[in-house]
Amino acid sequence: MKPSLWLLLGIVVGGSAGWFVRGLTEQDVRASTNFTFNDKLADRQYPYLSVRGSWRGSDLANKVNAVHILCDASQKNCDLQQADVMSLGGGPSLSLYSKSFRITKVDEQSVVAESLPDVCIRQTLTFDRVAKAVTMVRTKINREDACSIVQDAPLSLYLGGPLR
Repeated sequence: MKPSLWLLLGIVVGGSAGWFVRGLTEQDVRASTNFTFNDKLADRQYPYLSVRGSWRGSDLANKVNAVHILCDASQKNCDLQQADVMSLGGGPSLSLYSKSFRITKVDEQSVVAESLPDVCIRQTLTFDRVAKAVTMVRTKINREDACSIVQDAPLSLYLGGPLR
């Protein structure tokens, strides 16, 4: 009887230790706190605006994300690329998203770019050149049944340095 008790104790201790070590090797996925706002719109050869960071906001679907926006002033175009880490059961998975925006306004204080309207929404990027921050507002433009999944209230996300 004693050998079977020792075997059972060994299995329990070994399983517990293995579970603990497994927890040490798994890293939590977190949003980056790095943020860069590179405003080179005054450059005569290649005027551009580049922003990197993570979206923040109360209605954020995926809190772990990485965003890169590159605006080419000569082409009047901004390209947004975004990666989101999502948990859909099991381990985390990566989702990629890209969208183009047309620059509609440029002045010393701000740049505004709008996406071509989708069936349900319009997205607007506002780059605050003074505060070095970006706001994206998503507005519902279609109230038909096909767009019922989109919330009626505008959604605002913020991309910038640490909030003070």
